[in-house]
Amino acid sequence: MLNNKKVVAALAGLAVLVAIVAFWTLRSGGGPVAALDLVSRLPDAQKTSTWDGTGGEAFTVAAVTLAGETRQAIFAPPFSRIRWKVEVPRRGTLEIFYGVREDAWTGDGNGVQFRVGVSDGRSYEEYLKEVVHPKDRDRDRRWLSATIDLSAYEGQLVEINLNTDPGPPRDDKDRRNDFALWGEPRVIGH
Repeated sequence: MLNNKKVVAALAGLAVLVAIVAFWTLRSGGGPVAALDLVSRLPDAQKTSTWDGTGGEAFTVAAVTLAGETRQAIFAPPFSRIRWKVEVPRRGTLEIFYGVREDAWTGDGNGVQFRVGVSDGRSYEEYLKEVVHPKDRDRDRRWLSATIDLSAYEGQLVEINLNTDPGPPRDDKDRRNDFALWGEPRVIGH
């Protein structure tokens, strides 16, 4: 028969082990604890565009399929900017997809430049700047993705900026087939 002291000691040891595992799981990023869907917050964002309406109205949201992969996306052709004010969660990251609509992949033009930046009210830091040109590069015929570390802004209210420009040399006259998409942008806390 087991001694009561041994049972109590074994249970206490087990409780300590469970507490250590729980602490380590939370500390080591046991998965996202919060997600802020920026598509659903589009009505609250500041939006600017010089788009002429060719190919659709800017800042519309729809399920868009690129190379067989469907994402909820914002149509934001050049020159466009979307700005959200968000409080960055603990160990926050910005996860985003971007691409050019399939109906533009073989059309004339010079591609689209995608830029992502963050402003903390004192400075602006650009974290992504990439030209996507699916007519010339097969690798651009899909959703591209980026994960941006926002932990430097933890607990701060910042402005997330998504910008699209015509492809180089940023020729304002050549916006042919610049059907730019931002797919499922979201801020994740860990």
